[in-house]
Amino acid sequence: MALIRSVLKSGALAVLAGFGWLRIRLSTKPTLLVFTYHRVLPADSSERAAEQPGMITSPETLQKHIRLAKKLGAESIHLDEWVKLSKQNHTLPRLAIAFTFDDGWRDNYQHAYSTLKIQNTPATIFLVTQMIDTDKTFWPEQVLELLTTHTLSISDKTFDWLRPHLPASVTDCECGPLSLMEGDEVISRLKSMDDKTILANLETVYQAYPDLAPAKTSRAILSSSELDEMSTAGLVRYGAHTRHHYRLNRLNNKQMLKEEIAGCSDDMKALSKASVPVFCYPNGDITGEGEALVSEHYEAACTTKTGWNRAGCDPYDLHRFNLHDGNSHSSRALLATIGRGLL
Repeated sequence: MALIRSVLKSGALAVLAGFGWLRIRLSTKPTLLVFTYHRVLPADSSERAAEQPGMITSPETLQKHIRLAKKLGAESIHLDEWVKLSKQNHTLPRLAIAFTFDDGWRDNYQHAYSTLKIQNTPATIFLVTQMIDTDKTFWPEQVLELLTTHTLSISDKTFDWLRPHLPASVTDCECGPLSLMEGDEVISRLKSMDDKTILANLETVYQAYPDLAPAKTSRAILSSSELDEMSTAGLVRYGAHTRHHYRLNRLNNKQMLKEEIAGCSDDMKALSKASVPVFCYPNGDITGEGEALVSEHYEAACTTKTGWNRAGCDPYDLHRFNLHDGNSHSSRALLATIGRGLL
């Protein structure tokens, strides 16, 4: 049975890859594919142990993607440049690919930037501006570290917020350490809560149990000096990803919504000459008020909708392909992911 499943899976992958390749090759209208990444970590990186699998791409996989783009005859282009040309009805490449990275992880500088330089590939990094130059990290990484490296006494009221989201197999008294996949599922369930509440609850846990607080071993987010270095040659530009990575559909306070969107624009303008007026919605979550603010302060916006972008498309509804080792470790897997997204 396992062999049959493996054969069927391989066959389906081949069909999707062929479909993706044909759609790209036969497309005549100018088209943009946006490749989206988060973390770029070597296979032996210890940071993989406390990270969601769908967030990680190896440097080798990134290199394969750049090479495949060239084989497809695609022109690598800055995302904001393509949007500008499209708006002005200028001539566009038949096929363009924009490489983008969400969140502003330090490993984008440590492991992705060298590959981009060697391949002379332009890229956009979407920054969470109030996390730059800090030792902070996002709540999913904090929760994963908490659940996969510790045994928690969850009968304590300090964990009341977490308890309903734990696996059914967990007892009323103790939890953990969980597997990475179990922890990943907990994170998905926790997204029913707003980000600020989750972060406040984590701080309460750390105050009650200091030993559970994340170890201050290394900085996870980019610094200003790293941003400056990557932008010097004009290869890397920076877009906006809010001030704190709060999901916009969870913000009921209008002033806070404005701070996350308009305030982020102010931060970007003060941060770097390489900043561009392109916004990226955290988690893809959008509200009507949020859309209005984004259109007021930015010239384009990226969603989490999957698919390609045609010349003359709505610049505030850019589609992307979210890539990681699991869905694009090889050229065939990448083409299959594209094919699936174009069905």
